[in-house]
Amino acid sequence: MKNLILLMILFTNVTFSEQSQEEERRRIQREKLELIMRFQDLRTIHDGKLISFLFDKDATIRRKATYAFGSIQDTSVLHLLIRNLSDPDNAVQAAAAFAIGQTGTMLSLKGKKDLETQLIWKQLGNTSVDERIIEELGKFGTEEGLEQLMIRYGTLFPRIYVNGLTMSIARFAIRGIYNKEAIQYLTTFTKPQLPVNWRVMYALMRISSIPESRKEILYEIHNISQLYKDQNPLVRMHLATLLGRLKDENSSLVPVIRMASYDGDWRVRVNAIRALGSFDIKNNDEAIRIFKRAFYDENMHIALTAFVEFAKTGLTDVNHSEATKEAFGWLKRIVQNPEKTYKWQYQAQASIAYARLVNKDAIETLKNNLDSPPLLQSKIIQALAETGSVDVLKYILEYTNNKNPIIITAVLDALNTLCKQNKKNSKLIEVTYTVLINSLGRRDVAVISTAATMLRDSLFLRSATTDPLLETLNRMKSPDDTEAMQEIILTLSKLKDEKAVTVLKRLLRQPDRSTALASVEALLNITGKDFSRDVQKHMQPTYVDFDFGYLRSLNERPAVKIETIRSDITIELFPEIAPFTVISFLKLSEKGFYRGTTFHRIVPNFVIQGGDPRGDGWGGPGYSLRSEFSDLSFDEGYVGMASSGKDTEGAQFFITQSPQPHLDGRYTIFGKVIRGMDKVFQMQSDDRIFDVKCE
Repeated sequence: MKNLILLMILFTNVTFSEQSQEEERRRIQREKLELIMRFQDLRTIHDGKLISFLFDKDATIRRKATYAFGSIQDTSVLHLLIRNLSDPDNAVQAAAAFAIGQTGTMLSLKGKKDLETQLIWKQLGNTSVDERIIEELGKFGTEEGLEQLMIRYGTLFPRIYVNGLTMSIARFAIRGIYNKEAIQYLTTFTKPQLPVNWRVMYALMRISSIPESRKEILYEIHNISQLYKDQNPLVRMHLATLLGRLKDENSSLVPVIRMASYDGDWRVRVNAIRALGSFDIKNNDEAIRIFKRAFYDENMHIALTAFVEFAKTGLTDVNHSEATKEAFGWLKRIVQNPEKTYKWQYQAQASIAYARLVNKDAIETLKNNLDSPPLLQSKIIQALAETGSVDVLKYILEYTNNKNPIIITAVLDALNTLCKQNKKNSKLIEVTYTVLINSLGRRDVAVISTAATMLRDSLFLRSATTDPLLETLNRMKSPDDTEAMQEIILTLSKLKDEKAVTVLKRLLRQPDRSTALASVEALLNITGKDFSRDVQKHMQPTYVDFDFGYLRSLNERPAVKIETIRSDITIELFPEIAPFTVISFLKLSEKGFYRGTTFHRIVPNFVIQGGDPRGDGWGGPGYSLRSEFSDLSFDEGYVGMASSGKDTEGAQFFITQSPQPHLDGRYTIFGKVIRGMDKVFQMQSDDRIFDVKCE
């Protein structure tokens, strides 16, 4: 009995000791992880601590530290990231591949060539993440790099790493790089009798944006064009865009018409209608009637796309077919909207299309709608300018003293459009210049940004602009005014006035790195001297919230419900991937920040964007967040933070309506839709967010 008691005591002590050791291990790991998050957010590696974590005995620490460099993008540690491609832990290798792809974009041309050669001929074949490395090469690789990839993997049978190589080819194409071998590789997967990977069609679509590639793609157009029957809507969606770029009527027009008319997925129809706008349809009544029917489609995405594309057709309402007259009749009726039957979004976009096609004859119809709510009114002002007639100037100038920044920016945009169509009208140019200078005193970031951008156009570029620009710049502060500051700096750079040098030198010490770097470029342009050494290498952010207690209190995958006018959208958040973005989003939600905001930007078959307290895309929370890039991909329903460049995120967020790989590694992903994706598809411009609540 005594022996049994002794054994029980001994076992209890051992168990307690093991538990204590495990708790201590977890505590140490947690502290290290929190340090890594701090270093990543502060962009601080110069004390060597973050680098030391790359060699930690804990694989979790090595992975997170390696991953952090994907956001920091410091080229001085590339050799260490390459070393971690040989790490015994596969997750560390994957993090290294991602971080190398992100950081490679920061290299010189020679540096990129050296890195791609090392990866292709020394690393590939020796890691567990070869496919990821191949895809990451597409983010920074050169023409020689693509050629080397195709030599090594493009002719292999059986095929390996198809997804990785396909997406790598797409990422090369996004940057304007392609070759004949890449096209031949992709088209081997486009046989109608075989299932087609949507990534293949995405890559071909991306390549087709390079005009020189289209002749090569046309060699395979017979097989490719038949894919309008493919079961995967993503294949058909990208096919429609591809065919629109090729503009080969013999092979492409019929499939485009069929997708625009009958496809069961609205996203395919949107892309097909966009493609249809690329063809000459003046004598094609079938195509014209597709536009007419789309004008009053109950799916707003289809209707708005139809208005935009119809404006590009060059059709007129005289001396044409009955189908053309019918289309113009419907278009004019929507513009007039006498019984208020059509939503303002339809009327707004129809007005712009009508103005572009009818020109001066549209003025009388348009001016009758000027007394409208601000959002529609701003579009009518822009539509008046689209007529190209200086007769509209008197109507536009009536709104120069309006207090609503949405109206003022619309006025500036309208004047810009009008001036570009009447470049020889000196009176119009002078009137517009005066309005622009006066707008610099508005103390509104959107108005100032718009005015500063216009003032560097050759129509308005003059030395007298320097002083008002400097006066405006001196009263601005980051982060609220960052975008306006950068636009002013770009205009000062073009003016090349040495009076700006003193102010620009002061901005080299700006806490916002993007503003400081813009000042470096401007100073180089004005003085011919490189001031990059005067910029702090490691700038502390103006805002941090290292509330790790709050972070630890969250579930592994917390969820929030966005209550909208179209019912609820539930989003699962990723605190593991984007901790500080999630903290900010949740705290803003708890404060009621998003209550009453709108989805102010809807781009059909791309994203819906909301969370701006101003409602025009220029608002924020009063601080900027650091970008938290990840190896996740922007698939359908993923939630990202809107930004105007790295480390400029705030409160505005967007949700993808279909996969958007070109956003990968450039915008923070912090969640995905788990319920209510149908509402994301239905969302319309100016739809209200009632609230955002934790579930």
